[in-house]
Amino acid sequence: MTRQHRLSEVINFSNICLSEKNNLTVINAKTDVPYESFSSANLMLVQSFATFYDELDTFGHTVSVEMTQNTDVSIVHIPKSKIEGYGSIAKTIKMTNDYVIVDGNKKDGIDSYLKKITKLTEISNISIKNHGKAFCFDPKKIDRKILNGWEKDADIQKNEDGFFTAEGMFSSKRIDKGSYQLAAFFKNMLKGRVADLGAGWGWLSVEALKQNIDKIDIFEGFYPSMQSAKLNINDPRATFSWIDVMKINAKKQYDMVIMNPPFHLGQASDSSVGNDFITKAAEMLNNNGTLVMVANRQLPYEKNISKLFKSVTISHGQSGFKIIQAKKPKNLLNS
Repeated sequence: MTRQHRLSEVINFSNICLSEKNNLTVINAKTDVPYESFSSANLMLVQSFATFYDELDTFGHTVSVEMTQNTDVSIVHIPKSKIEGYGSIAKTIKMTNDYVIVDGNKKDGIDSYLKKITKLTEISNISIKNHGKAFCFDPKKIDRKILNGWEKDADIQKNEDGFFTAEGMFSSKRIDKGSYQLAAFFKNMLKGRVADLGAGWGWLSVEALKQNIDKIDIFEGFYPSMQSAKLNINDPRATFSWIDVMKINAKKQYDMVIMNPPFHLGQASDSSVGNDFITKAAEMLNNNGTLVMVANRQLPYEKNISKLFKSVTISHGQSGFKIIQAKKPKNLLNS
């Protein structure tokens, strides 16, 4: 309720009109904020993570993966990456007629956003509640040249290894060490139909396609990462799906699954995310299928993976990683 209270306070103190004649767009929309409770405006929610997109859609909201049309009032919930955040704010300012509201927690750097934007325009109101702030300003008063720079910095562009990525993606600046070790491990091993779960911007799939596989299905839940993967991969054997991995419906269809799964929800490390990916991999593999994955050594995946597969081999990699190879899913899932 904290975000709701901050937003309601800023909207009320700024005398922002949000009647049914107005359009309200929310960037990086949150699943725990009842936006309709303080607005009767036409509501558009923007969310690029498939899991949250699906949840908002289930609530009956109009949801989009990106902002595509002008609006009267916008709310921007800041992400973890500041470059991504300023890029979102810049695009939102350009497409908003009357008011932009920026909201975020102190741990995500909301104070630095407020300080920077205060130097560019007048802030009409600020709400400070529960380690967070929301503030409001007139979008028409900010220099477009500055906004162009923010947008350019946040655009998809080639990283130092020559692959298309953008801020906000996992390991956007370079190939991460864990994926590099996994690719070295599965060299000359892959065959048949392969799935890459949580593929990010696609580097593991690039490496998989160097082998004599029949096809690879690339599954990723963050829309910008999927768009980058499409730029990085031009091979008729590859197909792309923007989807919450846990909602993949493909039982016993794959010979191999490769993955470097996420290991956190929000700020905190959470092994349940990786364990969910392992469970899904076991469901997707055929009876003789193989999962190969990389993980941080301290993450406790062994119990779950041993329960799901007949044969499990764990190798210690470098820099605190481990490579897990699991063969032949047990029938408790693939029955």
